[in-house]
Order: sequence, then structure tokens, then C-alpha cells
Amino acid sequence: MSLESSGGVGCLPRYLETVSSTMMLSMDTLNPAIVDIAPEGLSLSCAATGPELGLNEPEDKFEGPLTINLELVQPAGPITVTGTLEGTAIRQCVRCLTEFSDALAVSLYAEFVRQPEETIKPPAVQGRRGPKRSAQPVKPVDELEEEDELYLYQGDHLDLVPMVREQIILAAPIQPLCREDCLGLCPQCGQNLNERGCACPPAPGPSPFRVLRGRQSKSGNA
Repeated sequence: MSLESSGGVGCLPRYLETVSSTMMLSMDTLNPAIVDIAPEGLSLSCAATGPELGLNEPEDKFEGPLTINLELVQPAGPITVTGTLEGTAIRQCVRCLTEFSDALAVSLYAEFVRQPEETIKPPAVQGRRGPKRSAQPVKPVDELEEEDELYLYQGDHLDLVPMVREQIILAAPIQPLCREDCLGLCPQCGQNLNERGCACPPAPGPSPFRVLRGRQSKSGNA
């Protein structure tokens, strides 16, 4: 059976061992019902763009959609989600300030546990980039606070989008480089030294006698 996606992301759910049909669903597939997780598990495959995953910051740029493959299993304990995320991010080099393509290959792992009703509170907005986005998992209370891969869920569905979005954010390098030997920009004229050299004189290095001269100057003024 094949269904057309209604303006959302095309996603393919299937049970792990046998696939009797192929169903193209919308982005709601990343919000699966708990009852759909069969004893042998549930597998989800999606192609999603950055904005569809809530990645709307200026630095969130991608070449085409991101491919997400997830497997959900529900043993006696938490619901375990594993999988991969692949795509191409567009980053800005911290040395030469040019944009470059950076291949993404992120391994995903998370555990979801039901949040007790008495502990349900409005989720705090957290994140590495400030209050605009929720980049950290919702932490369980008390003894589970240090489990970074642990997420809480309510109701009869899992919301997998925040987890996927967070993993993309955490996979971004703190200081992206277009290449390890990037020459950067000339500090005097701003020329990209990866493209060509410039006529600016080299910047003088620190003199080993600078500290000595400073001490002599202080002694003379005393």
C-alpha cells in the first residue's frame, strides 16, 4: 500500500523482520505510537530538511535533505532508539571564513522512559546556543539526571524530532575548518591566503628581549 505524503517529510516505517507493505507517511512518522512498536521492533526511515527538524538558525545549513534511519525496540525497560543520520552540512571555516561542505555521519542512540504524572513540569528551554532552541534532552528527575541519552515521554506517542535535532547540533564541530592546513586570512589586508598570497610584510614575531627591555625601562624610571 502506498500513500502520498501530504506536504510533509516522506518516511518509511516497517517492522524489522517482515515488511508486508511500503507506506509513505508524513513527518508524523517521527512521532510513532507506542502500540506500533511490535515485539520484534519497529524501523523508521526518513528524509528531512533542516527546517522540518526545527533547525532554523543561520548556521544550520545543509545540502539537500538529511537521511534518518531509526530502529525502535521495547524490551522490559525503556524504549531504545538506535540508528544513523547522514547528509551534508554547510559550515563556515573559522580561519578563512569561507563556506565548505562537511559530510555528516552521526550514530544515534537514545532511551525513552515514561514520565510519571506527578513529575510532569513545563519543559525548560535549554541548549548550547541559548534559549532559542531545546538542544538538551529532557532530563529525568533525581537518580536519572546524569543519563545524557535518556528522554522522557508522555502520552501514547514518542516525539523523536527533538532527539534527532539535538544530535545534529551536538555533532557540529566547535571550530570548523575547511581543511586542517587552512592558511586563513591575512591579518593586514584580509586576503584569503588559500587562494593566493599577498604583498603584506610578515607580522613580526614576539621578541625574546621584550620582557628584558620592559624591566630595564621600569628600572630607569624608578
